[in-house]
Amino acid sequence: MTGADDRSPFERLMFEDAAPPPRHLAALGQRFVDAAKPKFRNFRVDLEAVEIAASKAGRAGEIPADDAAQLFLDRGDSLSLPLVRLYVEARETELVAKWLMTLGSFHSTGWATVRNLAALDGMVAAGEHALAVAIIRKHLEKTQRIVRERWRTVARKEPVGLPPERLTRYREELAKVRWELLGEIEAARIEIAELESYVRKHGSPEDNRAIDTMLADLEKARARFT
Repeated sequence: MTGADDRSPFERLMFEDAAPPPRHLAALGQRFVDAAKPKFRNFRVDLEAVEIAASKAGRAGEIPADDAAQLFLDRGDSLSLPLVRLYVEARETELVAKWLMTLGSFHSTGWATVRNLAALDGMVAAGEHALAVAIIRKHLEKTQRIVRERWRTVARKEPVGLPPERLTRYREELAKVRWELLGEIEAARIEIAELESYVRKHGSPEDNRAIDTMLADLEKARARFT
């Protein structure tokens, strides 16, 4: 069996808990984006081109292999952040929006990262207020739906007729969901708090009512399950 020390930098980053990216990685990522020639047709394609360039530089010995691997994986948004800024400066905000909404992170709390906030700020600066608000609403609706499904699971009546072993397992799993639920409700509330200023300032009355409803639902759930 191959030992951990024999793995490539890429394999270690993919399959082990990695330390936070080094401070210099952001500047190195900026350098590769500055040298790139994006076509501004598809954000993912342009990002992949920069990632490949960084990987080739690592193989050629132009940059350390660890740095190349981390850039290829876009750790710390080291490549996507400067590329997002480049795209929004070019007013290609819709292409950024489409890419953001394809990411798995779009469905989870903790989405309000430096990169994603830079994208939203760029949309607002470009006069694309409605686009920024639409992205935020879609994101919050997805995270809200996940939390709502969790509290519905906790509130559901215990099934009847389960064999003892399955009933025990069901109760153990339910206890875990219940234990995690308050933290998930709070995470959803914090997520709204970090993003709602865009909606309050640039959204329609309907957008604002949607945020009000989300907050009210979370407050009711928190009171119910505390």
